[in-house]
Amino acid sequence: MEARNNLRRHERQPCQHEVTVLWRDARGEQKFANARAVDISECGMRLHMPEAPPLHSYVTLRAPRLKLTGSASVRYCLLTKSTKYAVGTEFTAGLQWTPEKRTAD
Repeated sequence: MEARNNLRRHERQPCQHEVTVLWRDARGEQKFANARAVDISECGMRLHMPEAPPLHSYVTLRAPRLKLTGSASVRYCLLTKSTKYAVGTEFTAGLQWTPEKRTAD
């Protein structure tokens, strides 16, 4: 089987930061979860979450250590072996992440 080409526009960087995720469920009830960012790029991030937000819904992300607060669209949501959900998000409404520049010693 041939490997799929990487169609991403921006390279992902691994990370392990806590992210608060807020969304509305199918009944319109406000929900939130503490998630862990697994990787991030300029235009999105992958999260591990204890609960699944609806596919194609909008979520609000708060990640102070990443200096990131704003909205994103849920692009995919997969149940993992550890009974958590792998959730792919794409930043929306002009939200963009910029990696910190490292200085040379």
